[in-house]
Amino acid sequence: AHGRQVQFGYDSYGRLKALTNENGESYRFAWDAGDRLTEQSNLDGSAKRYTYDALDNVKRVETIAAPRNGHQPSEETIVQHLERDAIGRLTTRITPDGQSRYGYSPLNQLIEAVVIDNDGTEQRLGFAYDALGYLIEEQSSTGHLKHHYDELGNLIQTQLPDGRWINRLYYGSGHLHQINLDGQVISDFERDRLHREVMRTQGQISTRSEYDRSGRLRTRLRRHSSQPLLMPAAEQIHFEFDPSDHLVGRLERLPQGQRHQLLHYDATGRIIASQGSRQGQNENFSFDAAANLLDGSSATTGRVVHNQLMTYQDKRYRYDGFGRMIEKRSRRHGLQRFSYDTDHRLIEVRTQKVNGESVVRMRYDPLGRRIEKTEHDNKGHLVASTRFDWDGLQLLKEYKNNQTSLYLYTGNGHEPLARVDGSDKNQKVRYYHNDPNGLPQALTESDGHPLWHAHYQVWGNTIDEVRESYYIEEQNLRFQGQYLDRETGLHYNTFRFYDPDTGRFTTPDPMGLTGSLNLYRYSPNPFTWIDPLGLKEDEIIRYMSKEEAIASKAANGGKGGLVPNIKGEKAVWVNHDSNPGFNPGKEDYRVVANVNNEGVNILNNHKDISTVDYKETGLKDGVLSKTNEPKAKGIGTRLLGKLNSTITSFRVEKKGAKGKWTTCGKP
Repeated sequence: AHGRQVQFGYDSYGRLKALTNENGESYRFAWDAGDRLTEQSNLDGSAKRYTYDALDNVKRVETIAAPRNGHQPSEETIVQHLERDAIGRLTTRITPDGQSRYGYSPLNQLIEAVVIDNDGTEQRLGFAYDALGYLIEEQSSTGHLKHHYDELGNLIQTQLPDGRWINRLYYGSGHLHQINLDGQVISDFERDRLHREVMRTQGQISTRSEYDRSGRLRTRLRRHSSQPLLMPAAEQIHFEFDPSDHLVGRLERLPQGQRHQLLHYDATGRIIASQGSRQGQNENFSFDAAANLLDGSSATTGRVVHNQLMTYQDKRYRYDGFGRMIEKRSRRHGLQRFSYDTDHRLIEVRTQKVNGESVVRMRYDPLGRRIEKTEHDNKGHLVASTRFDWDGLQLLKEYKNNQTSLYLYTGNGHEPLARVDGSDKNQKVRYYHNDPNGLPQALTESDGHPLWHAHYQVWGNTIDEVRESYYIEEQNLRFQGQYLDRETGLHYNTFRFYDPDTGRFTTPDPMGLTGSLNLYRYSPNPFTWIDPLGLKEDEIIRYMSKEEAIASKAANGGKGGLVPNIKGEKAVWVNHDSNPGFNPGKEDYRVVANVNNEGVNILNNHKDISTVDYKETGLKDGVLSKTNEPKAKGIGTRLLGKLNSTITSFRVEKKGAKGKWTTCGKP
């Protein structure tokens, strides 16, 4: 669309040699005689080199910084040494910062992760599983987290290290209808015959959701229990969508008045304008061909180099040879300098303003989750300290200013439901009221009293917020999976940091090109897109027979793609962001493909198969999903061509000795 083009270059063996993005810049790849990737060169000249052992496992990774002005790289090469056991499992990873060790059960489950830094400081995590492979315990320095499941595999109980129990009640095949904490009801949920949420209780406030014929959220109505049912809801929020399912209108009717917002998109679904009745909501955006945000209506030399944003409005950026943002200058935050460890995690931010310098430092656990943040003044004195506990990749607890906050979420995702401040008799439940994308708009007491509310610009910058500081600490949750660091203005996004000033990440995607061609991009549309881990999720895998593999290789004009189901008009099922995923037929061939953001949007707009008539053939123009297989997506036969057009990389793999999958030129 819009004349943008991605080009693929192959060598005589059919291996990808060059990948040229929409701006005409190329990633380049080198392979050895065994078809193993030995080097990848990035747009800026930085590179990764891979060395393998006799079993084709990577044993050494060199990350080479980009040369500066044609000279040698300014940063030293980062070398990782990887050690594995006899069956190929990673047991030790050695970096310039220290070493990590991993232990496994006889069923290949991770049961221990240990990190020892160069000073000898050790961090340890332990894991235990039940006979069905479900995680039942995580042990860390802060205590034990225990889980219980029902016979369908639904998580029904979590015991916290302090002894409290989070209980979840389900009906049917796993539809959540209550969350309680030690028997105290947090929320009840009502659902319609399609199992969509139509009502939730949050203390004295109830929220009703209504949908249009296409299943899109049309209205949210909030009322206090003291309000007569015959009267209109005190808060009404109405949403309007275009035929492409883009949110184009939002109307709020509140006791203090009426507010509206209109949104505009280009032909590829990128948001280009916001018009609103609130100050700060009128914004216009333009992008270059590779989806980089520009400071005007057309590209200007020097603003974007190798997908690295150099200038935007009053902001100026610098990057190191690994593509990490190391300096930012802005009117609001002054001069900021950023430091990283050899895993490219942000560990220090120095901010210089007229009133002096502050330093923020961060620590991470063996899984890369941030567990501590400290702030120091220009004399090195500790100003504030915040500690974090985790449940998997969900932020579970926060400790700050002698207060503990427990976060509860809607289902297994990252949309916040409630925050429980304090413990025992002094605990108070505070409720989140969110936008459809999970961005918190308000926080209320259980009696309905408002404690906090905020309004935002398109990319998540706060326009204004009001907080009852006497009652609560700051509310820092933002887009799903994001936590606002007020000291720096950045959002911690689990595996990266996000800059709401520009709607992009500050470092390249740790998943590399598996994530996206643009390694800094967050999304084309934050109103319907989430990235709670800071990792693009765009890989699809389909297991298949040799005959289907041959047809898939030739599909999509020879570029490769999915082909219709040989069983007629049934959906074509793929594993979305789930490697290795589910291989029910024990097939020896599979297709591994990456799709662009349009493809991800297609996959994320799905309907549960239990709600569709005629099941596998009932949604030929859409995508099906399954409650018991959350990563499985069934592509309707009439949607295959559109999804194939979004594929950015494609390969056929064959299962070889010891179950190892390798790329094959011809099936």
